[in-house]
Amino acid sequence: MNGSCPRPFNTSMSRWFFAVAILFVLYLAYRLVEPFLVPIFLALVMVVVATPLYDRLLERLGGRKTLASAVTCLILFFLIALPLFTVAGVIASQALDLYNTVSGLLKDNKLETAFREGLGALTPHLQRLHDTLGLDQRDVLTHVGELVRRISNLLYANLTELLKGFTNVIIGFAEVLFVTFYLLMDGSAMADRAFALSPWPADMNNRIRGDILASLRATLRGTVVLAVIQGLAGGLGFWVFGVPNAPFWGTVMVFASVVPLVGTALVWAPAGIYLLVMSQPGQAVAVMVWCLVAGLVCDNFLRPKLLGGQGHLHPLLTFFSVLGGLSLFGVVGLILGPLVLAVLLSLVDVYQRYFLNGNDAGPSAEGED
Repeated sequence: MNGSCPRPFNTSMSRWFFAVAILFVLYLAYRLVEPFLVPIFLALVMVVVATPLYDRLLERLGGRKTLASAVTCLILFFLIALPLFTVAGVIASQALDLYNTVSGLLKDNKLETAFREGLGALTPHLQRLHDTLGLDQRDVLTHVGELVRRISNLLYANLTELLKGFTNVIIGFAEVLFVTFYLLMDGSAMADRAFALSPWPADMNNRIRGDILASLRATLRGTVVLAVIQGLAGGLGFWVFGVPNAPFWGTVMVFASVVPLVGTALVWAPAGIYLLVMSQPGQAVAVMVWCLVAGLVCDNFLRPKLLGGQGHLHPLLTFFSVLGGLSLFGVVGLILGPLVLAVLLSLVDVYQRYFLNGNDAGPSAEGED
């Protein structure tokens, strides 16, 4: 009896010591990977998107995981990276051109003066407002000029940072592909090991895993893909109807599309006013009708098709998740913000299903698909 080894964690002191030790090591591990969290998250998104392709290649290549993962990453590079580099180059060039134009017009209030002169075409309408609502034309012009000044200063201050953001995205794509390469081969086994640490039943862990993956796919299709489509449609309309810097503003519309109610109108409505001020009423009406129809088609036809009957985030939650994602992660927050919120809502749903309602928690759930 004297030579027997004591059972581990049989005292509260040993349990507390282990808890403190593992928390300390987890904190150090977090600090190690903290600079790479965004590439890791994006790689997880890439894995979710590319897993069907990887599985097909793995079957055709005789189960050689390394080769199948390498080919998958190569295909992703040509499908995503090359178009991204091309578009980023065009957008960066146009952003720099817009930066120089705005900074030049800001001197001696040239931009405000030009806009005031352009609004002369709207004088009859402003006079009608004055007669109906008592709005003085001079006050309207003063407020519009001040708004233009603020927007110009905002562009002047932030376009350089925008260029740096695109450069960082392009450089970071190599890191994303590197992580994706290994996650395609070993990601499923890593997830199995992580869920094996859970004290919950296996069927509950599988349901949680399935819910998270379903939320990720629905968010990608219903938010990210749809935002890109709306940006492309709006940029094409701008280019066709003669709005300057169409690719740049199309990119802005990608982010504006997640704003509830107004969406891309934040961009195309001022563009229509710009064409109207420049004495191009035909193009103004055409670009606004084009973008309005594109938005209606995306929201009422493409969104249900892309979601395929799956639930999606409420527009207000999507709006705040994108704004928070952009603030926390930068440009890639367009993807990561909604994904993080989707995972959170999935876990809340699991909590309600298993802990509050007690559904699917018993042995009867094991026979479900």
